Amino acid sequence: MHADHLAEFVSNFEEAGLLVRISSPVETQLEIAAITQQVIKASPPDSAPALLFDQIAGHKIPVLTNLYGSLPRLLQILRTDALDSIADRIAGLLSPDLPEGWLDSLKMIPQFSQLLNIKPRIVKTASCQQVVKLGRDVNLSEFPLLTCWPEEQSPTITAAQIITFDPETKARFVNTRPIQVISNQQLAIRWSQHDAGYQLLQKFHARGQQLPVAIVIGGDPVGLYTAHAPLPKMTDPYAFGGFLRNNALELVRARSIEIDVPAQAEIIMEGFIDPASDPIDVAPVANSTGYYSPAEKVMPLNLSAVTHRANPIWHALIPAAPPSEAGYFAQATERIFLPLLKLMVPELLDIHFPDSGAGRYLMFVSIQKSYPQQARRVVNALWSLESLLSLKLIVVVDDDINVHDEQQVWYRVSTNLNPGRDLIHTEGPGDDDDHSAAIQGIGHKLGLDATRKSAAEGHPREWPSALKMPAEMLERVQSRLTELGLS
Repeated sequence: MHADHLAEFVSNFEEAGLLVRISSPVETQLEIAAITQQVIKASPPDSAPALLFDQIAGHKIPVLTNLYGSLPRLLQILRTDALDSIADRIAGLLSPDLPEGWLDSLKMIPQFSQLLNIKPRIVKTASCQQVVKLGRDVNLSEFPLLTCWPEEQSPTITAAQIITFDPETKARFVNTRPIQVISNQQLAIRWSQHDAGYQLLQKFHARGQQLPVAIVIGGDPVGLYTAHAPLPKMTDPYAFGGFLRNNALELVRARSIEIDVPAQAEIIMEGFIDPASDPIDVAPVANSTGYYSPAEKVMPLNLSAVTHRANPIWHALIPAAPPSEAGYFAQATERIFLPLLKLMVPELLDIHFPDSGAGRYLMFVSIQKSYPQQARRVVNALWSLESLLSLKLIVVVDDDINVHDEQQVWYRVSTNLNPGRDLIHTEGPGDDDDHSAAIQGIGHKLGLDATRKSAAEGHPREWPSALKMPAEMLERVQSRLTELGLS
């Protein structure tokens, strides 16, 4: 499938039976989110369709939900037959200069963005600017803004790429966070204190300047994935998007700010945050942990322009407890970025983010263990990575365990782990959305060492062998199943 913008993906997915068009009238307040969640829960695993609501009360613009909520759609969005194929391409980029030690490995990370070598292409005109509204003509009520959960007191934009840049290096920064609608011309971005966007806001404040921001909705869906992806800081997400699709993404200069935006986007909102202005109170907002984030004080984003396609589609991610689209983002990330993790933690064999961890709090890790306390080194190395800052629980197992089989992992935890010896505790920066933390953004973390232990690790007894049937016997039995009446 080849597509460059959202409408083409919608058409192709509908033709393939991966999207359902809902033509019965619906309200935007809660109903769209409730229908989407009901469809996800009622569908067999990995088969919930994307939903296009094209009869929204009071609006002509259709709403698209659950776009990323199945592996077949995610693979088409990323232009691949398997997530591991992308990981192999990344490993291929790095393999000519594979480092010998961990220090050399860290030096390879800044080279990753250079190795991509598929920089975005700047164009002069674009479909995202077929309709242009400036200044007082900006009116967000024209769009089918969603309130997804009952305790949200204002609509929230949930599927937007947030673009700004470093005032010193001019490096582009793209991420995604909940964006609350304050008025028809004002938004509030719920950046956490650890987000680069929040840190850039402080940089602009120190310079006495306003922070320009572009909010991007729709376009090539690969863009929203790259905004979620844990890329090294020096990597341009749109260069990575070009790498994923083997073709440079097209960008166009925004109409009222000096930021380049995806040319095929559905809707672009442009504006400035004045760091010297008074923060405003924003109500609780739903997030992908399945809980509400509390009320906060946030610097407002004042809109200076809104541009869009002549017939745009409003894209939304419904924040929810698992199962949800967040699980598919985590599934893609664990496969695609494994080669980069292995650069920093060479003994790492495989990782898995279980759905039960909401895509951010729990990780299973298998390692090639060759010396005592190696699991502790791996756990502390992973916690040191900014992209894994939200991890609260890491489980480490030996190389003979498939980390994607949760029963196998927890079996090894229950049989190999000695709670008096094999728990690894620390405290440090954590996820702002973690409501269990006593202080927002600071949390306790726990590592579980479920690997085999040696005397050097405080286990003087001989470690027993696991029960295992010889391979030749398993093959013999398999060949006799029909004869034995057990096929």
